[in-house]
Amino acid sequence: FFKGRSIDQAIMSFLCCLPGPAADNRKELEAADQNTSEDSFYFKQGLDAQDNSEWENAIKFFTKAVESDGNNANYLYHLAYCLQEVAPDAGDEELNYHNQALENYKKVLNINPQHHEAWYNLGYVQEELEDFESAIKSFNKAIEIDPKDKDAHINLGNCYMSRNDFERSVSTYHTAIGLDPNCVMSHYNLASAHHSAASATDIPAEARKHYKAARSEFQAAIRLNPNYADAYFNLGICYQDESDDTNAREMYSKALELQPDMREASDAINALDSP
Repeated sequence: FFKGRSIDQAIMSFLCCLPGPAADNRKELEAADQNTSEDSFYFKQGLDAQDNSEWENAIKFFTKAVESDGNNANYLYHLAYCLQEVAPDAGDEELNYHNQALENYKKVLNINPQHHEAWYNLGYVQEELEDFESAIKSFNKAIEIDPKDKDAHINLGNCYMSRNDFERSVSTYHTAIGLDPNCVMSHYNLASAHHSAASATDIPAEARKHYKAARSEFQAAIRLNPNYADAYFNLGICYQDESDDTNAREMYSKALELQPDMREASDAINALDSP
């Protein structure tokens, strides 16, 4: 979950879905075993390394496979996927790995424009790089190919949130909930979108409508995950924003009970106790 938040920032936190999985490695290994070509040998070594989360070795082998056959979308996809996995822990090289992943996903899509996972992961990298306009286009392409991809809808909603387009984010999260009503992430993010919309409007009636919806969605997330400290904390913010300090204190206390080191919750309680 989210550490180091200020009270004002916490409500803006929203969850994103992780990169789409690589293909079924077991089937691909079986196919590679039947192929004696050099590129297939390197591809098999890369799959073995990927299965063991040996990302740098996987990148090395997939790179060799691509060097032998640069028109194989499967080789390019796995190379891009591993580059994407390595990027967050690459320190000063993070941007370089992300850019290499982008380049290889785009090569995949030049070969196979209907590659759903490539569109999804391309959007994920673009979102990480805060290129939200491009990410929105990529997630929409993934959704066009697979309209039931809940994760793509969630990340699309996150991109709209990042652009303060709360109307579209609310609509998109609703679609995700329609695909999976038991998805905690969808309810939590929808609640955050409603709260942001409430904070952004100068129309009291609109603000009340969005605050009510935010409370309802945080409560839905809590029903699905009763131990969700962040949801209790943000529900407390909703109550406090509406001057309901009694319920706000109760929610902050519940968050602190579930996560005793949540400094933000203790600070919020102390602030309510201050004259």
